[in-house]
Amino acid sequence: ADVEAAKAAKAAAEPPPASGSAAPAATSSSSAAPGPSSEELKALISSIPTKRDELYACEVEWEVALSCGALEERIRPWVSKKMEEYLGEDEPTLVNFVLDKLAARTAAAEVEAEVAKVLDEEAEPFTVKLWRMLLFEIKRAKATPS
Repeated sequence: ADVEAAKAAKAAAEPPPASGSAAPAATSSSSAAPGPSSEELKALISSIPTKRDELYACEVEWEVALSCGALEERIRPWVSKKMEEYLGEDEPTLVNFVLDKLAARTAAAEVEAEVAKVLDEEAEPFTVKLWRMLLFEIKRAKATPS
């Protein structure tokens, strides 16, 4: 699960190159200023706890999360993809529910309890990955010059 979370965070950090062309290592759709290097991104990823209790205890800088656009640009597509993987079909209502919980600054354990009603045993790994991604996006936004 830790490896998957690191891969998810890395995939979120590095958009796939356009077909037939080499893409720069780090790109940002919201700003022309260069973002953190791939080494800096790896350091950010490794600074985020992988164990549930440590991760859920981390302070979330909600103002950064909400102001940098990460919820819509990075987290919504990831949540949508995960819901399709877990449930076998697109579930926009559930995706909106999860994003609304994040926008309302809901604690990780509460998000996990809510999605457990639908995801059962997948709720914990989903929420751990979601929380790691949220913290990564906050750290990345703070490391990117505005």
